[in-house]
Amino acid sequence: MIYDYLDSKNLKQEFSGSVLISKNKEILFNAGIGLANKEHLIKCTPETKFRIGSITKQFTSMAIMMLSEQGLLSENDKLVKFFPLCPYGEDVTVHHLLTHTSGIPNITQLQDFNKIMKEYTPLNISSELIMKLSLEFQPGSHFRYSNSGYLLLAYLIQVVTGQSYENFLMENIFSPLSMHSSGPDNYKEIILQRASGYEFDNTMGLVNSSFIDMSIASGGGNLLSTTEDLYKWELALSSNKLVSESGMQRLFTDYGYGYGYGWFINDELIHNITRKSVYHGGGIVGFKNKITRYHNDEVCIIVLNNLSITDVDDITNNLAKLIFQEI
Repeated sequence: MIYDYLDSKNLKQEFSGSVLISKNKEILFNAGIGLANKEHLIKCTPETKFRIGSITKQFTSMAIMMLSEQGLLSENDKLVKFFPLCPYGEDVTVHHLLTHTSGIPNITQLQDFNKIMKEYTPLNISSELIMKLSLEFQPGSHFRYSNSGYLLLAYLIQVVTGQSYENFLMENIFSPLSMHSSGPDNYKEIILQRASGYEFDNTMGLVNSSFIDMSIASGGGNLLSTTEDLYKWELALSSNKLVSESGMQRLFTDYGYGYGYGWFINDELIHNITRKSVYHGGGIVGFKNKITRYHNDEVCIIVLNNLSITDVDDITNNLAKLIFQEI
């Protein structure tokens, strides 16, 4: 039933990717549907590597929590502690960055962003550009989703650890969890089983996605992964493998705007039963993805997809209805 639903979406050019669904730490569904590369007719599989976009944020927030538990920083630290020249360093905290309540404008508001996104931009440079932007509101007073905060968190990780953001994730999260198919999306590197991304053009229909150097998305959207690796991530989250139970609670606390640290938090009505979900989407140049955890039900739905026009929210909602109908 699940495969038929996804296959029908693929035939209508509304989905192309890989899906994994688990319940009680057992995989219920795990398959690829559609093409990872349309020009070479390469099919999507559970091993296909997709750009995961903003799903990256949950790895950044976990890294911050790990450093917090090591005593190297606190969520209440002001940015001036790490970035002495930051003009709003006395007003913005690590907590504000994690919860999108900092008031720092989204990086897309940078002048010449469309030019910058096509060039390699190291974290120290992109951070300097962000710090030149004026705050949009008093830190802590509003929620406004901003990739800038997570880029600054990635740079903060480098400053605190002396390691690159990517190396810290590799050594402390990906390698310990055997997530060997996860890491930064570097266009120069030859990465086996990497999916191509597609967009929709009003004249030509489906086309290859525009180019972006993923360095500009560091911390908030620059990673690749697979459904099977993200399932390993789900298992680690379910067993408090990386941080303490207290740390996990801080990650998944709603701080007033339906958002924790790198996760949205919501109550969903499914078949007339309210179920708590924590989730995050990930849309970036040619890709639309989502991971949803129904923690109390021990259900996880992972949807990775290489079509920018896909409505991953609708697909995830329909998959949830099918799963909870069956169980």
